Amino acid sequence: MKCIHCNNEIDENDNFCSECGHFTAKGYIFLKDNKNRKQIEKGSSNKQKNRLSNLILLLFFGTILFFGFYIVRGDNLFKPILYLKKQVNNYFYGYDTSNIKNDNKYEKQIINNYNEAINFIKKDFSTQTWECFTSLEVKRIEDDLENKYSIPSVVFCDMSYDKVLIIKKEIDDFYNLFKVNIPITNITYTNLDNVNNVAFFQPMYQFVNINESINKYNKVNKTQILLNSYYFNDKNNKNLIDIVGNDFYVKDASLESTLVHELGHALSFSLLLKEYNMDNITLETKNNENIINSIINDFNKGIFSKRLVNDALISYNELYNSNLKIEEYANNISKYAGLLDKNNQVVYDEVIAEAIHDYYLHKDNMKKESREIIKQIKSKIEEI
Repeated sequence: MKCIHCNNEIDENDNFCSECGHFTAKGYIFLKDNKNRKQIEKGSSNKQKNRLSNLILLLFFGTILFFGFYIVRGDNLFKPILYLKKQVNNYFYGYDTSNIKNDNKYEKQIINNYNEAINFIKKDFSTQTWECFTSLEVKRIEDDLENKYSIPSVVFCDMSYDKVLIIKKEIDDFYNLFKVNIPITNITYTNLDNVNNVAFFQPMYQFVNINESINKYNKVNKTQILLNSYYFNDKNNKNLIDIVGNDFYVKDASLESTLVHELGHALSFSLLLKEYNMDNITLETKNNENIINSIINDFNKGIFSKRLVNDALISYNELYNSNLKIEEYANNISKYAGLLDKNNQVVYDEVIAEAIHDYYLHKDNMKKESREIIKQIKSKIEEI
């Protein structure tokens, strides 16, 4: 027997075609009976009408249940998904990565003052940290460093507790050596495109409203220290000699102590800011944009750092009755300090950073050349 509407095979006792849903002859006769029709309306027909309301109730209780789990479990509810994302990133990069991005950019954000700029930087990182597998102990260290040294954001993300302890000690020791405020907006464990950078100081990263066509908004810049996830994780088991060879940095340098080298850049930059009567370059407005451009130009060309190192060199030659040239003076600190740029000129800011690195590692036993630079730095700190 076949349906007259769709030609589908049906049983002679079927009331409806299973394919197109139309009545069969038997079904039509059955529904013509008022008793049968009323019975259907009281039974299964009413259940069909209630299906939508039941689905709404089910969705409501499902939503309540989900938020109940979220309140109890918090961000951990999504950890399996984040773990999978991390594994995909690890496969893509070829090493254990960080889920934190340091290079986000935003446009058309209304930033009225310095505090709003700082809060926006904090927000950018805090909205990402839920993707990290950070232990409570590491989180406490991050908070402690932020509070003690007025750093808006410190994020170590998935770095091991033991490595974080080493880094915390280095930061504490550095600030004990140089009791000065350094305008760092963030210290961040992240992925760097250049794997040759173990750690990296970036004096200005244009972060908010950088589009020159948007003139009515204030800009926000980050002054950041970035720790490369390629090196600062336990799985890769890297050491400094494997990366740069022996005696490239100052004697006894380690992978973790390269952070002090970058803090040295940050200290030098803070002294440069004072030369321009600026505390930071975080909030950029029409009133200070020319000064900020001058500061960055000075830093990139090494004008301030060259003056400081040359003063140290003059002091050294007078003190030790010598006639060292700048190239030899820098090389006596370390190979890194003696590196030349593409114009065969000493990179003066690296000389300063390595002298600070030497001072941190060896205190009074640092190289004589480093000592003269530290004298210059401390003299400028006393003037602040």
